Amino acid sequence: MMMRLFYYLVAAPVLLALRILFWPVKMLLRLLIWFWNRGREGRRFRKMDFDAMDGWEFEGYVAKLLTRNGFCHVEVTKGSGDQGVDILAQKDNLSYAIQCKHYTSKIPNKAVQEAYAGAGFYGCDRAVVLTNSYFTQSALELGDEIGVELWDREELRKLVRRAGRR
Repeated sequence: MMMRLFYYLVAAPVLLALRILFWPVKMLLRLLIWFWNRGREGRRFRKMDFDAMDGWEFEGYVAKLLTRNGFCHVEVTKGSGDQGVDILAQKDNLSYAIQCKHYTSKIPNKAVQEAYAGAGFYGCDRAVVLTNSYFTQSALELGDEIGVELWDREELRKLVRRAGRR
């Protein structure tokens, strides 16, 4: 009985006063931590080595990269039966079907054909093949002919630089 009376008359009002007094400090600290983590995320994002990743990690990395570059509704498709498309995304009222290729050698025609077919399957406006490598000459010619955008290592680096600034 005495403990309950002590709690209601002394402890509860003191705790409430402390909570009200320290609430602005708590919010200020949360804001500072948010700013600090936001800056660290950008630095960490720029430093990631996409050549050391495996294919699945690369797809996830590219999805985050696209989100940080202003794409919305970014979705990594399921592994099997994806019709040659690894990521679906939208930007500026255009839908993109993106085929990610994590290769050490040049990307052949097959990837361009898969992206083109997958974009048609998903009803996307643009087909893109994105790689950490480069494309063969025949893949460049085919992509130019059928309208598939080919984003090579240099374009990937540009996306990383832009994402690190945001």
